[in-house]
Amino acid sequence: MSFTFVHTADLHLDSPFVGLATVSPELARLLRNATFQAFDRVVDLAIEERARFLLVAGDVYDGADRSLRAQLRFRDSLARAADHGIASYVAHGNHDPLSGWEADLTMPGLVHRFGGKEAEAVEVREGGETLARLYGISHAVRELKDNLADRFPRVASGPFAIGVLHANVGGNPDHDNYAPCTPADLLAVGLDYWALGHVHTRQVLKERAPAIVYPGNPQGLNWREQGARGCYLVRVDDGGEVHLTFAATDVVRWWRRQVDIRELNTHDTLLEALQTLREEVRRDSEPRGALLQIRLTGRGAAHRLCRREGIIRDLLQALQDGEADRSDFVWVDRLEDATRPPVDTAQRRTFRDFLGDFLKAAAELRTGPDPAAALRRILAEQPAFKVVAEEIAELTDDKLLVLLDDAETQGLDLLAEEE
Repeated sequence: MSFTFVHTADLHLDSPFVGLATVSPELARLLRNATFQAFDRVVDLAIEERARFLLVAGDVYDGADRSLRAQLRFRDSLARAADHGIASYVAHGNHDPLSGWEADLTMPGLVHRFGGKEAEAVEVREGGETLARLYGISHAVRELKDNLADRFPRVASGPFAIGVLHANVGGNPDHDNYAPCTPADLLAVGLDYWALGHVHTRQVLKERAPAIVYPGNPQGLNWREQGARGCYLVRVDDGGEVHLTFAATDVVRWWRRQVDIRELNTHDTLLEALQTLREEVRRDSEPRGALLQIRLTGRGAAHRLCRREGIIRDLLQALQDGEADRSDFVWVDRLEDATRPPVDTAQRRTFRDFLGDFLKAAAELRTGPDPAAALRRILAEQPAFKVVAEEIAELTDDKLLVLLDDAETQGLDLLAEEE
């Protein structure tokens, strides 16, 4: 018998958006509700597609001390699914382990939460027939280093079998290595579908026999989580074949883009290029709103325009004006000037003059065996070093080298003006 279910994970309900400079009060309210609205869209999808059940593979909440607001909203959303006959099966992850605080709330009857000792088996039945057998386990505590895949029973035959697990499969370096396991560990269990959580970017590690799937999170939470976010609608046909359809559920989409200034010579052409990019992002995000960071790059005449005091601030304001009033807003949160003067530094470095020597010294420092350590030694020899010693000590090597690039640009600006 064919059936449909929805696979979601990493809701992080009530999570604050991080890394934003400033937003209007209207946008702040929208962002505060974005994770809730994204999960509402997951439930909407399940209802519209007449899904038999909903799987939530961990990190329902953003922290162990989950807010009452988040718990109420989650319960209400599952109740709405239950009103349409849709059962929900929930595993908890490292952010919201079973050991965390919970309000004394009664969940709807069609909600099952997996425990944290061994994988539980739950049958999904319809008309006296077993549609699927679900196996799931929650994180009992936050920093769980055990291989939870080892706690699933080996399944040799039977109805369509699904595992619900919040884990780092394959040692993804972008996420904490909690409940680590390998694809081979999952294959050994003998299930037909692995409903995974923990990795926020959607990934299909294996398409079938078994399908091993990360849906990603339904709402991006920061600048690292760009592009469409959502869940998977999973259709299982009469032969047990899995058919995956990604459904975007994000309320606000995050983007980082660049604008090259090489062909831009005036304030008008610079602003037009920025506005064109903003409209491209609007189309790519439609019909939802978007948060955008823009980095100005390249060498050209517009570099001096950007360096003038107040220009970047005013361009940013021009891009933000009117956006907070639109449902399809594109809020430019940051405009970064990483442009360079219209000077061929490689060629200019060969000149035997002060500017050439300056560029050559910067290049030699940057290409040395340990440029950050060399730069720290040079700074320590300066009389004014004691004033900023603590601040410099706290800088990472990467940040220090970014400051070297900025210093080279500022020096090039000043010396080029002298010429």
